[in-house]
Amino acid sequence: MPQRDCNYLVAGVSAIYNYNADEDAWALLPASGATGTFAAGACGEFRALGAMGGVQDQTATAGTTTTLTTNKTITRNLVGSKIRVISGTGVGYEGTVASNTIGANSVITVTPASSVAFNSTTVFRVWSGSLWFFNAGTAAVGFSVYDRATNAWTTKSVTNLPTAWGTTRQLVSTASLAGTFETGTSTGSNTNTTLNNTGKSWLVNAYTNYQVRITGGTGIGQIRTIASNTATALTVSVAWTVTPDATSVYAVEGNDDFFYLLGNAATTLYKFVVSTNTWSTISPGSARGGVAGAGVTANWVDAVQDTDWDGATGNLLTTGVYKQNGRYIYSFRGGAANSLDMYDIAANTWVSAVDYGGRGETFTTGSSSTTFDGNIYIAKEATGRLFKFDVAQHTLGGLTTNLHPQSTATDGGKLLVIPYVDGSTKLPYLYVLQHTRVEMLRMMLV
Repeated sequence: MPQRDCNYLVAGVSAIYNYNADEDAWALLPASGATGTFAAGACGEFRALGAMGGVQDQTATAGTTTTLTTNKTITRNLVGSKIRVISGTGVGYEGTVASNTIGANSVITVTPASSVAFNSTTVFRVWSGSLWFFNAGTAAVGFSVYDRATNAWTTKSVTNLPTAWGTTRQLVSTASLAGTFETGTSTGSNTNTTLNNTGKSWLVNAYTNYQVRITGGTGIGQIRTIASNTATALTVSVAWTVTPDATSVYAVEGNDDFFYLLGNAATTLYKFVVSTNTWSTISPGSARGGVAGAGVTANWVDAVQDTDWDGATGNLLTTGVYKQNGRYIYSFRGGAANSLDMYDIAANTWVSAVDYGGRGETFTTGSSSTTFDGNIYIAKEATGRLFKFDVAQHTLGGLTTNLHPQSTATDGGKLLVIPYVDGSTKLPYLYVLQHTRVEMLRMMLV
């Protein structure tokens, strides 16, 4: 999606701002209406996939080969956003938004034209952006999603979550557009719950909890969560509507349906399923080795720029940990510790206190992190000291020192990376929000 204004600061349930990097300016958004008390423990996650009406799958009411009529009130220009039809008439179509009308029952015009006319059976997704906000509280918590396209908030479920949250926590998504980890063509002989590719040699169950999407041929458009895999076959959690065959092209991706929540001075990990609007407590094979303390970080690692991390070939990083994009959430434990714990999404287990190069620095209240191109950038409390954890090298090293004065260390994420893109040139900038101050500084990453 266009990236000039997809960055947000949540300073309270009614103090939420959009940052425009081109203009270096902030604009206030509507109040979230989230239940709870904004304080330490509040967290959020921006993802490119839109959530009009609080859901990511939209159904057209009518259409042509170039238009989709919606029942939504779109209030902003979505030109350039990716759009994909996932079921119904036109399934498998993928293009971009060429224009859209503003107001009730908005009409989206797409390019290129579809080979068939869209209609009221067409189900589609638009990568127009959404902000998912989790609010803290002593007796109640809240969870809401802001949709950029409609400039509106939708309240989501908090059932099965604790009602009291009061220390650092992190919300992590595993969005598909962030990572495509495997592509190929099925060799056929599939069942209604499997997809075979005899030319592969995958590590067994390495793709569990990822999603597989049929991108061409028979069954195009279908998306399923992977329940397990052998060396040459993927088993999906819900039967195919149309069984793939030897013409079916597929992609293994991050799972758009899942969010993970951790923190609150506990070892517990929770999972949110977008399609069912439900939370559940995860029961990992091995529990986390220590509680997630103040300043805990959590980053899904999906873009390590090293061929050893491509696919699911079983390249070992260390005992019980594989070099595989999209498989792990890296979490520095916080609480004035220097422990690195890794949640294995595929195996549903924690690998705790993993040793790493440069281990020594501890992190506590005010520490925060962000990830970009296989590196995790960490700000240490209100010290102004910034670090880079190189995932491929498995090493923590100093990045720079911010010499601008800061005040009291406060909880919450304060780092983001915004790349400036000009054709094939991409210049990433790291933005750092100061502690208890109004300034935000930036530096080019080289």
